[in-house]
Amino acid sequence: MKKNASTRLALVPAAALLALLAACGGGGGDAGTPITGVTQSQAQAMSANSAVVPAETTDAAALLLSTTQAIVAGGTASATFNCAGGGTAVFTATGSNIGNGQLDAGEVYNVTYTACKGSAGAASLDGTATLTVVAAGAGTVEVNTSTSGIVITLPQRTLTLNGTSTLSQTVVTNGAATTTTNHWTSPQIVVTSQRNTRSSSFTLTGIDITRSFTTTNGVVSARSSSGTHTMTAVLPNGNWTVTTATNGAVSYDANGVPTQGDWTITLPNNRIGVNVVPGTLTVTVDFGADGSIDRTYVFTTTVIVAEAG
Repeated sequence: MKKNASTRLALVPAAALLALLAACGGGGGDAGTPITGVTQSQAQAMSANSAVVPAETTDAAALLLSTTQAIVAGGTASATFNCAGGGTAVFTATGSNIGNGQLDAGEVYNVTYTACKGSAGAASLDGTATLTVVAAGAGTVEVNTSTSGIVITLPQRTLTLNGTSTLSQTVVTNGAATTTTNHWTSPQIVVTSQRNTRSSSFTLTGIDITRSFTTTNGVVSARSSSGTHTMTAVLPNGNWTVTTATNGAVSYDANGVPTQGDWTITLPNNRIGVNVVPGTLTVTVDFGADGSIDRTYVFTTTVIVAEAG
């Protein structure tokens, strides 16, 4: 991360920053911050993006798998397939059981998506990806993915993914509730996030994230995320690199807003602790990572979600 005062981030408008300072007990919150210390705006940006970007990128990888499963179940290799929620997809495949409507170990799928949605109201995919099926069984599947510029349009932002990964998925149904658990690992994924007119770039390395969501009668009722990753962010007003690890699972509501949990952000000279409860995210900063808390900031989760990406 940049280590001089001239490159400290200024990621919130002045009026919003004043409001946040007031919420944290008044202005002047950065007074006395060491030259290598984290400012309030940096703490906000790091907390916001660590809360949202890895979770949504994992969801994007899972969407790639689930959409491909829907295409394989309903389409014929090398033919244009009309996706259930709109758009089209074309896939070519190799393997021993092609045409049985499901992913089988050893199969390789090259799929080109055009505004393809796996179901009504789902996010859409554009671009080309390769999925290699590592293992498949009742309610489980594991694939290796390779993407180059695939665009995934989510409700809050549009993500472009470049890189390779391994994704395993387990689906368990209990009455009206279905829980899908995705375990996503990757040496490196480069993500471009477009939110309104703001464009940011993130490089995620050492990814090991488990993401679960539960649907009840077809409606998402709960989400959670846990794991570790390192994130290098290139934002409109600065850049930094952090390593994040959750302390257990972090819960999210049906709209993807974090609601409960803790995680730690480690930098070369600082450590940030993040605690979220419904509506509020509390950030503590330890200058020098010596075990003492030097700053505490409180943000609303609405501000944090709006800040991310």
